[in-house]
Amino acid sequence: MADLAFPYLSAAVAAPLAGAAVAALNGARARLVGVLAAAGATLCSLAAFVAVHQSGGARLAEPWGLSLFTADPLNATFLLLYSLLTLGIIALAPRRDTTATINAGTLLVLAATLAAYAADNAIVLALGWLVSALPFILGPFHGTWRPRVGLALSCLALLGALGAIARAAMADGATQPYSLAALQGHNYGGSAAFGLLITAIVFRKGIFPAHAWIEDAAEAGPVLPFCLFLNGHLGAFVLARVVIPEFPLSAQGAFPILSDLALFTALYAAVRAVAESSARRILALLVLSQSACILAGLESATPEGITGALVHCMVVAVATTGLFSVLRLMEVRFGRSFTTSHYLGLARYTPRLGVLFAVCGLALVGLPGTLGFCSEDLLIHGTLVSHPQIGLLLPVATAMNAVSLFRLFSKIFLGDRAGAVFGVTDAVPRERWVLAAIALFLVVAGLTPATIVGFRTQAAQTEQEKAGGPLPPAPHSAILAESCPAGICR
Repeated sequence: MADLAFPYLSAAVAAPLAGAAVAALNGARARLVGVLAAAGATLCSLAAFVAVHQSGGARLAEPWGLSLFTADPLNATFLLLYSLLTLGIIALAPRRDTTATINAGTLLVLAATLAAYAADNAIVLALGWLVSALPFILGPFHGTWRPRVGLALSCLALLGALGAIARAAMADGATQPYSLAALQGHNYGGSAAFGLLITAIVFRKGIFPAHAWIEDAAEAGPVLPFCLFLNGHLGAFVLARVVIPEFPLSAQGAFPILSDLALFTALYAAVRAVAESSARRILALLVLSQSACILAGLESATPEGITGALVHCMVVAVATTGLFSVLRLMEVRFGRSFTTSHYLGLARYTPRLGVLFAVCGLALVGLPGTLGFCSEDLLIHGTLVSHPQIGLLLPVATAMNAVSLFRLFSKIFLGDRAGAVFGVTDAVPRERWVLAAIALFLVVAGLTPATIVGFRTQAAQTEQEKAGGPLPPAPHSAILAESCPAGICR
């Protein structure tokens, strides 16, 4: 295993941890501290990302003997993307959402999520998973009882699984019982550890029947930190990092059932969103539906499905960050929680926010010309190969999500408003630049997706080989040609 030139991963985790401590003590400059800490994590993640791809996709360790963090094609993109999303959210958040408590909690979630992404040690992974959820269980972001219970159960299940794996490895005489790389393929812990890992993922991702906490958390808590937490997609990451490499045979047997359950969750959440009236709950259900599609793609064990899932992780994270951000900015401006009971006609007051909401929503549901089109097409190909009948639920769920987004956009931004609104401004520069960057990424990456799909294909081929999928790995050019037969994505 090659080494990084500098401990970039440790620095990426340390920067937001230090920022969280400073922000908690200095509320007057909480936003500035948050921006600087997130920017530091972004620069370190960018350096690790560049090093991985300059090495040809090698797995790179840090230049010291602790062996806590590694960077590879699977996690390098997530590290950079998540740091950028956190930086954007802290920069555009309304003033009332930049208190010392909220910024410290947001930076803590960033540090813990980056640690979980980069972990090459079971203890570090467990701590990252646990600490990222603590603000929503015990800390400043907790809401009703269902989010606390759901996340607590996911943490207990993951701790139990990793503990069982480590104990079995030590009993077998393994020299590195906590190293994730050294444990691959050994099936330590057996069916009990595998079942606990799947339970942790189901609760963290909100897969049916453990889905209700997602809606409650979006409705009751601070929406921007919750959006950031959801877009960590740690459940899908642990599936790819731990479950598939550690339990390849168990995964092959259980994944058809789990993939069907994920597809059912995608359709169920899409149906619920059509009938929902609260804007926050609609967006939460859309995130849930799209996240279930990601899980179904990973469990398809096909190169198209896995590549589509890894690309769609990026689409969902970026697009839903834009959607939740616009919704929160509208709530602050108009002093209300939005519902779909009336046409509000707010586009005349906030046209830029309306356009950015529309772009993010269209990318999320796969409009041609956006990155979502390529990821959705890859997902559909992969799930139809592995699940020829139930795989049809994915395009149906996507179509229903599009209906829900159009309905929400229409109710908030279209129509004639009775009575004037005074003192309301459109997006201010810091909001405008962040949201414009989000929209630009979704469109430009959709028009020229070869680079991003290529980055994710290398990781997808590795995961498909670990899962023992039925199809041989395909070069990213072939997968891209299949996903964009008319050349629309090129």
